[in-house]
Amino acid sequence: MNNLVQRIITGTLFVATLILCISWNEYSTGILFLIFSTFGTIEFYNILNKKELSNNTKYGPFVNVVVYILLTLSFLGFIEYKFLFLIIPFMLVLVIQELFLKDKIPYQNISSTLFALLYITLPFAALNYLSFNEELYSKISLSNNWSLLLGFFIILWTSDSMAYVVGRLIGKHKLFVLVSPGKTWEGLLGGIVFSLLAGYIFATITESSAIHWMIMSLIISIFGTLGDLSESLLKRSADVKDSGTLLPGHGGVLDRFDGILFSAPLVLTYLLFI
Repeated sequence: MNNLVQRIITGTLFVATLILCISWNEYSTGILFLIFSTFGTIEFYNILNKKELSNNTKYGPFVNVVVYILLTLSFLGFIEYKFLFLIIPFMLVLVIQELFLKDKIPYQNISSTLFALLYITLPFAALNYLSFNEELYSKISLSNNWSLLLGFFIILWTSDSMAYVVGRLIGKHKLFVLVSPGKTWEGLLGGIVFSLLAGYIFATITESSAIHWMIMSLIISIFGTLGDLSESLLKRSADVKDSGTLLPGHGGVLDRFDGILFSAPLVLTYLLFI
């Protein structure tokens, strides 16, 4: 099977699974993103381990699962916010355990664990809050919950795809050549323009607030690109092409979800404060 056919099949199954889960209910969505965040965390530690920057492959993903579940249960209203403070003693246990593990890089392990929670766990957990919090989607006049997350991904995919197309067609000025040689300023602007158009169309179809969707489109496009660049920087620092092999033809979880790493928490922040 050639790479193009492999990419098409994997991409189709990936999108279909994502849409099915987020349109079903909060449980299927939460479980799906738990799986993705866990595999993404494993990929993150594998990349760090190549440069001996962390030895957290064994317990790092477990930390992701615990914190993700606490955040998601809190976001969905199953537990009170005060239970999030259980994360604090849990983090202290991680520090104490390094006394007994006798690893040669204890504070790299601790630092990588904390960063993985901020970089991977929090964005995936934030997606659940975006999807199933009635206060948020009512703010932008949406009539149902899951369409907020669907619109988020449609805009993200539009931005990513059109940035690539515009960059290939007219791109001349490199964005960050040392991090991602293929990205251009023209591609970035093209992605922003088409994401704004996608946001406006989605607002029209769902009869929701066009101005809020366009502001969210701007956030998603700009910070989705920055998330992509940050993941490229991570891979380049370890001299790897893909973050993993979970998605044949597409690489790993971080390769497919790098756009949410910055944009999901920031879109959530915007919706909370409007």
